[in-house]
Amino acid sequence: MNKPDSFDIEVSQLKENQAKKELEYLACVIAKYNYAYYVEDRPLVSDSEYDFLFSRNQKIEARFSELKREDSPSDKVGHGVDGNVKRIKHYVPMLSLSNCFSLQDLDDFVEKVSRFLGYKGANKVEFVCEPKIDGTSFSLFYSHGKFEYAATRGDGYEGEDITENVKQIKGIPLTIDNDLEKLEIRGEVFITKDNFLKINNEREQEGLSLFANPRNAAAGSLRHLDPFVTGSRDLHYFVYGLGIQSEEIARTQEELLEYFKHKGFQVNDKFFKSADVAEIKKFYAKIYDERAAMPYDIDGVVYKVNDFVLQRRLGFIARAPRFAIAHKFPAEKAKTILRDITIQVGRTGAATPVAELEPVNIGGVLVKRASLHNYDEIQKKDIRIGDTVIVERAGDVIPYVSEVDLTKRSIQLELYKFPTECPVCGSALHRDLDEAAFRCTGGMKCEAQILQKLEHFVSKQAFDIEGLGPKQVNFLYQNHYIRTPVDIFYLENKLDPKGLSLQQHQGWGKKSIENLYKAINKSKTISFERFLYALGVRHVGEVTAKTLAAQYINFNSFYLDMTNLESGDEDVVRKLFSGEGIGSAVVDSLKYFFAEEYNAHVVEELMKILNIEEYRRVTIDSPISNKKVVFTGTLETMTRDEAKERAKSKGAKVMSAISSGVDYLVAGKDAGSKLKKAEELGIKVISEEEWLELSK
Repeated sequence: MNKPDSFDIEVSQLKENQAKKELEYLACVIAKYNYAYYVEDRPLVSDSEYDFLFSRNQKIEARFSELKREDSPSDKVGHGVDGNVKRIKHYVPMLSLSNCFSLQDLDDFVEKVSRFLGYKGANKVEFVCEPKIDGTSFSLFYSHGKFEYAATRGDGYEGEDITENVKQIKGIPLTIDNDLEKLEIRGEVFITKDNFLKINNEREQEGLSLFANPRNAAAGSLRHLDPFVTGSRDLHYFVYGLGIQSEEIARTQEELLEYFKHKGFQVNDKFFKSADVAEIKKFYAKIYDERAAMPYDIDGVVYKVNDFVLQRRLGFIARAPRFAIAHKFPAEKAKTILRDITIQVGRTGAATPVAELEPVNIGGVLVKRASLHNYDEIQKKDIRIGDTVIVERAGDVIPYVSEVDLTKRSIQLELYKFPTECPVCGSALHRDLDEAAFRCTGGMKCEAQILQKLEHFVSKQAFDIEGLGPKQVNFLYQNHYIRTPVDIFYLENKLDPKGLSLQQHQGWGKKSIENLYKAINKSKTISFERFLYALGVRHVGEVTAKTLAAQYINFNSFYLDMTNLESGDEDVVRKLFSGEGIGSAVVDSLKYFFAEEYNAHVVEELMKILNIEEYRRVTIDSPISNKKVVFTGTLETMTRDEAKERAKSKGAKVMSAISSGVDYLVAGKDAGSKLKKAEELGIKVISEEEWLELSK
């Protein structure tokens, strides 16, 4: 999906229709980046670029709260676990941290924490500040003091089993003096800068691909299929938290770090405790200055409320705790030569330009490629092959070209011309007037699109077929076992061009193949919305697919309307436009997709094979589910923010103003004009005590 043109507009100036398009785009592209980062250890964009996208999504949701999508990135952590590995469930969700990028952001965070807790004035809440290790997160599980197993973060709820690998890391106690039945300790695994360079030198001599940075090396080593390889990589770790807080262990973050050290765990001693915001800022500046001299990579400072009682009061929002935040360092920069511009073709045919660079070291990472976003960005920055360019990164594999050093330009350099043909299949590249991206018109003829469409079809949000990840799909495609989505469901009886069965290929064991066939057969029953999403229709993400499913209930009815859409059936168009968030871009995409004979044939074949279930609405079982609630006055048992979060968790819709559509006004002490207006409109007014009973 292409970046909307409105990305150049400040969020405060966006119109509602622009905000809708941006939220759809951001949900799609952030999900793609999460999968590459968390599942494949293959980051596609720089930290700073990802943070910009995530921050913009949050700002749009804050301004247009009613447009927030069900697949919003702000509600998700990481990505699902690869279907080929054993899964381990965390005792308590292993969430991510919200980010801040400036001293003003830090002031805002402290102010929000203080306001939520009902404190007035600065320097009231004590924080523990710790360097943010640029590694990979993990959890250790103990039972009655004995190490049982270990897991990655995964999607925050369950991670990959890395038990045997973790045993290879020096300094992790296998037994501790603790009688708790359940103890989950959380930390970060990392590789030192010197060891990273040593590993890459060895890999280069062996002709192997190089790790992009120490973080990727740590993640790849921790998740390696061979624990012996993990042991050979000399991994290090620090622990910093618990899955379940226990007063038997500690009452504060500071006490917890001392507990870990006493029990033999490795703890980062570079932490600092203070309630003085000015002192906290000095600590951030000190760590930033010391960063280059540290033996390991850090990318910021984490601030945590020290008192665990206050942490529990503050609670969580969607994917992150309210009591902690990560203050990220600014991106690092370097100059290098742009040697070439290559084109990558994605699942939807989008042709994306990538800068091929003279290798340059940026913060200990050898950077060879960088994002150029799209042709308009190249023109706007006047980027030419042979230019000296400034590249920025914040720890990932594809940084971005921020500007050109025009003082270094040769007068012989030519303007860059975007290619007219797809580099994969040779089909024409075309760009609509209202889009930034060029697209390959080859469709299923283009191998780049076919392969990624198949990967999308079996992905977790679509058919979710265990044992059929990107690597397996690529193998099956390259060996001609599958060429279309339909082939997946006949895989059990397929042979390759040489007449070989799947089991005759190296790496495909009998048991794994049996499990794969079971997973494929299980996936033959699928919901309407997941099936529609799996088809990969442009502009039809998870939320739009659910909207369409809710409109039609039955897929057969939907498909019948789609066959009439090409002829411009006004009733069908009118029905589609009546769906929330359905605009001309979605309608046009549906029209072009189902008008394509090949697509229609694939869908019809799938309809013969599959049991596509009717759409079923799911609601939260609560007396206040879907009720509109307004709060006014001063509450005694909790702050206003706490009350609002409680309401949302029970399915209620929290409103800011009184109107005839409001179901309840919760009136605290000194309720003012809202109470008077509610009484005039006949809205039910309840006390704080009645509210607590109703929202149990």
